[in-house]
Amino acid sequence: MYIVPISTISRLDNMKSIKGSEGGQTASETLGAGFKGVLEQVVNNVEKTEAATQKDAYDLATGNVDDVHTMMINAAKADLALQTMVQLRNKMIDAYSEVMRINL
Repeated sequence: MYIVPISTISRLDNMKSIKGSEGGQTASETLGAGFKGVLEQVVNNVEKTEAATQKDAYDLATGNVDDVHTMMINAAKADLALQTMVQLRNKMIDAYSEVMRINL
């Protein structure tokens, strides 16, 4: 395992856009995608992170893990993605309930 010195890490100021590890969308592209696109992106993110966590758990069980910290980071990402999806679902249900209460 190789540790990268802090002096060689590029600064955040030099980044032009924030992208995910797999070439995700920028913030402006996400805003233009609409609600359906955002919802699909969140669900896909949950599926990917859960699959990575399951693979890490299998690798741990078989003894193929060299660095446990990566496994823990992937588990935290999966947890955060699931919490985000649940909160989005809750907000969607609240909005639907509010619309249904409107009297015409």
